[in-house]
Amino acid sequence: MKTRMTLKTVFAFLLISAFVVSCAASGTTTNSSAKAEAKQKVYDPAGVWEYSVDTPDGGSSGTLRIMGSPGAYSATLETDQFGTLDVNGVTVQGTNMTGSIEVMGTVAELECQFDGDAMSGAVYLGQDAFPMTGKRVSK
Repeated sequence: MKTRMTLKTVFAFLLISAFVVSCAASGTTTNSSAKAEAKQKVYDPAGVWEYSVDTPDGGSSGTLRIMGSPGAYSATLETDQFGTLDVNGVTVQGTNMTGSIEVMGTVAELECQFDGDAMSGAVYLGQDAFPMTGKRVSK
């Protein structure tokens, strides 16, 4: 009789364990939905941006074209003084982009911070930093 009681207890334990494991595997816990909400969408700066750079000689403006997708961006800078320049070494991390351009044999570094369809940053040429602002005009 004692053996029969023990077998019933073991069987009941296995049945309850199987039920608990199947509930956990169904993904219906609130913890899994919280993880999905916590996952943030990656910012994509791709598109056409109108920009202006403040220089000692006055402003310079043009179009920044960012192409590609996360992990594989490229860009060109259409300037009113130097024509179209390729942006080399384009790196996007979060909402920040860096790269470099060559202007008349001199390398200038670009840093841009994006906030939705607005952009701010700077062009660094030697010891000088020139403020840059812009807005996205199309995606």
